[in-house]
Amino acid sequence: MVALTMKNNWLLLLSICLCMACNPDKNTKIDKSMVAFKTTDSSQLYFKNVRQAYYDKEVMEAAKLEVYRLEKRNTSDEEPIINLSIVNNWRFDEAYILLEPNAIITSSDINIRWVGEGGNEGAVTYSRGNKSEIVKFADVIYDQIQQKSQFEIQIGENWVPFIASSEDREAFRITMFDYYSLVQRL
Repeated sequence: MVALTMKNNWLLLLSICLCMACNPDKNTKIDKSMVAFKTTDSSQLYFKNVRQAYYDKEVMEAAKLEVYRLEKRNTSDEEPIINLSIVNNWRFDEAYILLEPNAIITSSDINIRWVGEGGNEGAVTYSRGNKSEIVKFADVIYDQIQQKSQFEIQIGENWVPFIASSEDREAFRITMFDYYSLVQRL
């Protein structure tokens, strides 16, 4: 009788953990002053065993890199989209975020502005930079997604809605959350 109860408790705990792993916390705040790229054996194991199932995986044999793209990302060329990829550099125990703008976004500088629910406004610009600049840019957008801000991106001389759908916002947020988990920023 006791063995059956312990088995039931174990199954309940496992079920709770799996549910939490499948839906990353939407309210986790990130320290934007900290940029990290180092992964650990445990963070890589968690990503590969739990989160990898939600991603398309590309193996770059020559560079010895694994590139993960969220399966539920928007691949349309009807609106401006910046998809994120997680790049796992397993040789050096590092992971990076890669920005993958679609064909609508042609400028080398990416200008984004937002308006928050409370009326706060802001802007961020990404000029082709290194891995730290990419993370800082993505950190700002992640933070504003959590604050339910509305975004616009500059295309030529015009400002157009950006990551306006809940699906696009979730794809960005989930990818960043998984990246933060991989590099131990949570």
